[in-house]
Amino acid sequence: MSLLFSIFNQKLIPWAGEDLNRRLIVAQTVIKKSALPSDVKITPAKIPGKRVIMRNKRFHAGQRIYYASWPEAKMHELDVTSLICILNGVIDFQAGKYIITCDAGHFIFLPPRTPINKFAAHSFGETQKDKIYSCSLLQMNLYRDSIHCMIHNCRNEKITGDPTANCLIRHPQTVQTFRLFADELSHPKSNPVLSGHLLSALFLGMSREIADGHQLSSAMQTPDHPSVPKSVQDIRDYIRTHLHDGLTIEKVARAMYISPSQFTHYIRDVSGQSFVEMLTECRVSEAKFLLQESQWSVITIAEQLGFKSATYFGAFFRRHVGVSPGFYRKNPETSKIQRK
Repeated sequence: MSLLFSIFNQKLIPWAGEDLNRRLIVAQTVIKKSALPSDVKITPAKIPGKRVIMRNKRFHAGQRIYYASWPEAKMHELDVTSLICILNGVIDFQAGKYIITCDAGHFIFLPPRTPINKFAAHSFGETQKDKIYSCSLLQMNLYRDSIHCMIHNCRNEKITGDPTANCLIRHPQTVQTFRLFADELSHPKSNPVLSGHLLSALFLGMSREIADGHQLSSAMQTPDHPSVPKSVQDIRDYIRTHLHDGLTIEKVARAMYISPSQFTHYIRDVSGQSFVEMLTECRVSEAKFLLQESQWSVITIAEQLGFKSATYFGAFFRRHVGVSPGFYRKNPETSKIQRK
């Protein structure tokens, strides 16, 4: 049984099933004491120095993690939604202009662009040099099509991670559940009962993915053991569902956790096509499907397929199909390529 599976089933799922008002902290620009669980303490804390937009952007799972930093304060601004789950101990966690002090069983929700600092084990005001303070947390970052989980342990201000508990979950419904949970917390009339149900569903979904072995572990993503897509259909499915993102071979290779050169050789070996040929085939088949099965306008379809304009889409479609999108919609029997 993996560490993450045990954490979800023995801690997070039971905690989420209880009264969320007693456990959830939402980091905001202004945090009101009345909106916090009764046993949580907040202390105002200034952020010294200037905010600097990060030019050398760090990416993960195809998405930027940090947007800005405060070098003097050693703080950074997340560009993703994040959920912090306190697993054990008592921590001091700085979010924005507050230091949040809470213990195991609490969740800290961090909307995008929230400034955060490294957390520390809370000392309870003790001053003995030989006393050991420790705590740990699970951080979950929400990306476009995945959830990144990682465990951080703090022991006397030294923070370490556990590579065996660092993984990526890409199940679409589970990712969407996290997004719905985040949207509900951001709603002006957020309902704690609904939020609690969504959080429970999120944890249950993640637990199932881990139990089924569907997570991607960072411990396996090494240069000596590169991961590869399971099949050509996996690649086509990814391309078809991300056409609106302006796909490049670098983006798709990164999503598959292999280098662009490895990806180029892989798809040529297993499909006999180049990336451009596969992308074109997916665009054509998806365009035909949408023209036949949807009531979307040609402009909307063009945007969905990643084209800059309906004119460019029309020229592309006519070049590969032989007729205009409008003519094909009225005469679908001209189809030669079916949706894959």
